[in-house]
Amino acid sequence: MRRVLATAVVCIAVVSGVFIGYRSAWAEIASVEPEIVTGSRIYTKLSEIPAPTYVITAEEIDQSGATDLGALLDQKIPGIFLKKKTGVSQQSEVAIRGIITEILVLVDGIPYYRSSHLADGAAVDFRSFPLENIERVEVVKGGGSALYGSMAAGGVINIITKKPEKSGGMILAEAGSNDWRRYYVSGNAVGDDLSAGIWYERIEEGRRRLFYDTVPENRFDSLEYKGDSYGLVLRGNRWVLRATTGENRYKYLTPGFLSPTDLNDERKEYGRYSFRYDADSWYLLTGYDTQRYEILQNAGNFYEDSAFTAELGGRSTMGEALVAWGLFFRYEDTDFSDGWGDPVTSKNRNNLAPFMEVSYPVGDWVANLGLRYEIWRQESNDHDELIPKISIQRQFANGNIFYLAASRVFAMPSFYEMYAEGTWTAGNPDLKPEKGWSYEAGMKGPDQYSWSVGVFYTALEDKIKSVYDPEIFKYTYLNLADFRTYGVEVSKSWKLAEKWVFSIDGAWQHPEEKQDPSSPWVRSYGIPEWEVGGALKYCSGPWEVILDVSWAGNRAGDAGWYSWDAGDYVLVDLGISWDSGDNRISLFCNNLLDEKYTYNSAGWHYYGPERDFRLRWERRF
Repeated sequence: MRRVLATAVVCIAVVSGVFIGYRSAWAEIASVEPEIVTGSRIYTKLSEIPAPTYVITAEEIDQSGATDLGALLDQKIPGIFLKKKTGVSQQSEVAIRGIITEILVLVDGIPYYRSSHLADGAAVDFRSFPLENIERVEVVKGGGSALYGSMAAGGVINIITKKPEKSGGMILAEAGSNDWRRYYVSGNAVGDDLSAGIWYERIEEGRRRLFYDTVPENRFDSLEYKGDSYGLVLRGNRWVLRATTGENRYKYLTPGFLSPTDLNDERKEYGRYSFRYDADSWYLLTGYDTQRYEILQNAGNFYEDSAFTAELGGRSTMGEALVAWGLFFRYEDTDFSDGWGDPVTSKNRNNLAPFMEVSYPVGDWVANLGLRYEIWRQESNDHDELIPKISIQRQFANGNIFYLAASRVFAMPSFYEMYAEGTWTAGNPDLKPEKGWSYEAGMKGPDQYSWSVGVFYTALEDKIKSVYDPEIFKYTYLNLADFRTYGVEVSKSWKLAEKWVFSIDGAWQHPEEKQDPSSPWVRSYGIPEWEVGGALKYCSGPWEVILDVSWAGNRAGDAGWYSWDAGDYVLVDLGISWDSGDNRISLFCNNLLDEKYTYNSAGWHYYGPERDFRLRWERRF
């Protein structure tokens, strides 16, 4: 351990020292009030980041009609695809460029993800973040491991929560198809040096179809879903303390062995607690995250994990170069059992990672170097990894930015992937971490009524995948020989007139994989090759109307033992709102044309949501 830490310190010192002599007014950024922006430890504006970046504002969230964060990302950002898989947990999966598990979710800069997540399954439940609490969502695609470590190979999603400006509150009630109900209430008090806020959300949904198979009786049906979440926020001039707890309960039917159907009853409990302090040139953040998932019809079948994170960092000038530095620590602990009399499996591990980022000018260009040293300690599965990232960019007089970037990507296997033992699942303790490189090139404009275009290529060795093993009649996990994804992404917005805004975006992506070196390349399962979306917004006085149209095409894939090809589909969503200032009434219709389509995940077919209507009332005071 001493040798590892010494090596990391020396690396940071040497690299930092190299750049001390550079001169530029660029260092003036250091005088800006400290705020860590997603995708960089240095820059204070997302538009300056040398990477494809996207922002979803609170206004756009209100207008979207999205029921959760995953649906919002799918609707608003090109190259993000939402598998509305529901199966065992009704938890959807968000894929960025064909990558699902290697996506890091931050809340105000603090990482949250399950240490026992499944391969090809979401590491975060996007339903657990009430949209009314979000000021904006920042998304940075591409390799983020050099700045954020494991789980950031595909990109980073940072949820920025609202900061109340005055005392008040909000009441929301929503009802719609499939017995959909949602209730939200919040209140806050704002003083000179201290503010406090509380909130509560309740979600209910009735019966709907979930699963499709060629045999009619082999289908899943959701019977009911109920979710409760609670939150408390205390905020001072330089610090914020946040607590969130919640519980989801869901019941659904699946094909049975001894009867036509089996009733499944499952529950998930979670808690998130964080503290952040920002000084003039440094910051401290800590977080504690715990989750418990239970299959209630099989007593004793559960997964429970927790994680404590802490990070100390800062920004400063060294000579006239701008330098960001930090030290990250994470401790993970998990317990799980299959409920069939086997002993409870208990595992823990820790992660220590010093990191730095340096930015300096070279003529008309700006060069950026990121460096992180990952140290993982877990029984016989220790691992150390040096992760670099380098990028260059040039900002033109009109504000447009051209960038090139290359970054090392890295992700550790989860506890569940390594040690799970259940009726249908067997872990693989010999799994190796995922490693590879990601490359970006593109241009983007300086504001919201601008444009962006970019190309990307990511190659991973030892990507973890769930496969069926006929010898043990279970699913297990293995390292693929090769995985790669490449493509093109574009977006453009226009303000057509005073009351009209039109935006369009699109992505062509081609994720593919090899199970072993001699295997041919096959398309990764269930990800569309083409995605195109457009939105037309009209605002006049208290009225807002937004029409969203999206197309997904060429959704073929190969799971090794099962190939699949589904037709293209077009979705049309419509939202109409009236806002008086204190009251807002909205009517949303998702899938207006009632398009019938399915998603596919690991050989299972899931129905896409049918047409639904929802009426929402909001009262602000």
